[in-house]
Amino acid sequence: VENPDPPQGDGAAPAPAPSGPVEAALEPLESQTNEAALAHGRAAALCAQHLALGASTLESENWQDLFVEGRGAFEAARRDGDGLQRARAAAGLAELWYCEASAMSLRLRTGAQVEAVRQLARRSIAKTKEALREIRALGLGETRVAATMLKDLGKVHGFTASIFGGDDAAEGRARLAEALAIQTRLDKAHARETANILRLLRAPGEAGRNAEVVQAAMGGDDASDDEDAPDY
Repeated sequence: VENPDPPQGDGAAPAPAPSGPVEAALEPLESQTNEAALAHGRAAALCAQHLALGASTLESENWQDLFVEGRGAFEAARRDGDGLQRARAAAGLAELWYCEASAMSLRLRTGAQVEAVRQLARRSIAKTKEALREIRALGLGETRVAATMLKDLGKVHGFTASIFGGDDAAEGRARLAEALAIQTRLDKAHARETANILRLLRAPGEAGRNAEVVQAAMGGDDASDDEDAPDY
């Protein structure tokens, strides 16, 4: 009986060379456009944050305008993307709002500014929860994307606790622990994400860390030094 298996090892015949040009399989144009919008949102948020934190000196750019630009890009992907892209856009928008709150927290001088930071943080938390519901509905609740969303949710709760106190510190640690549990079940190739979650969990309690800043603003200095940016 003839052996149906191909020769193995050094005796294996090489695969025949293609007779013509090989066409790469491309995503549909609509999907590529939405991925570009997600990348645009991430880039704008990162540039805005770096400008606001003094890590960049692009004098021709205004960090508030860049946050607006990033929001527009994420909203476009949220409107036009498929289910996964829409969830990623929601999470990216939430992370952008956190970055904006972080940037504003360095400049607290009035009660209105303090309230603006609070509202941005709360919007970020609500939008991340929305993104998580959508990811789980897609059956992706045990993926790296879900772990990243939970990590970001825990981070924003911690940021909020650092300024306003309350139950956010405990809620943040709970979400970080949930993110870590998912991440440790995933491929070890993603060790960077695990290390980032562990770093946030090891951070000392920060409730009230910026109490002096808030009190001065509510009556007129430095708040958050987190430099994370959207990762969706």
